[in-house]
Amino acid sequence: MIRSIYILSISLMLALASVVSAQTPVTCGIVEIIGLSTADPGTQLVFMARVTSMPHTSKSEFKWTVSAGTITSGQATDVITVDSTGLGGQEVTATLELTGAPSDCKTSASTTTQIKPPIVCWMPFDEYGDISYEDEKARLDNFAIQVSNWPESRALILMFAGQITFQREAAYRLDRAKKYLVNFRGVDPKRIVTVDCGFTQDLRAKLWVVPPDVAIPECDSSAQIPRSEVKFTKPRPKTKKKRR
Repeated sequence: MIRSIYILSISLMLALASVVSAQTPVTCGIVEIIGLSTADPGTQLVFMARVTSMPHTSKSEFKWTVSAGTITSGQATDVITVDSTGLGGQEVTATLELTGAPSDCKTSASTTTQIKPPIVCWMPFDEYGDISYEDEKARLDNFAIQVSNWPESRALILMFAGQITFQREAAYRLDRAKKYLVNFRGVDPKRIVTVDCGFTQDLRAKLWVVPPDVAIPECDSSAQIPRSEVKFTKPRPKTKKKRR
């Protein structure tokens, strides 16, 4: 009986010591890492360390690591900035190691920010008609930026040729748009899907950013007109000859 009471007393003392230890403030080293709990994808995340007084003889250095994203500034300081582009739906854990600090100091700490999933809007990212190629390139520039911000997505281009057109106009414009995205905007050609949607009253292009694991949207058949009503009278753009 006496032995049982002794063991119980020791257990209670250890538990009490653990609670007191947990409540005791850090007197040397890293107090905490401050950062957002949630953020939108593409946000520049800021993580800041609170460090309590260090011995004057200490030559401590800050070393940050992140589980995802890229540290864009602040390495070796108490505040870093992390680019969260393309990390929708993921977590970013920032960890700080305080090297060179005395052994009795708290030398590591971390915190995590949850990146919100990207907002999926079931509408085309952009839509335009028979505009000039220069204007089209400006629209494709914005499209490429959005696709690049979401690495898992696919770039879909739906193209309708107009009722007055030339042979294979939709295929010609799809090929031109894809080459621009690949050669000038650096989009992986494997991520680009092009679809010839036939003919409609006026030429129409629709740009979609398609989420991963989602079926490719189909052409709007209600807007199509039969080939028998199409007039192939529009001149084909002239191809520039390469200089020798």
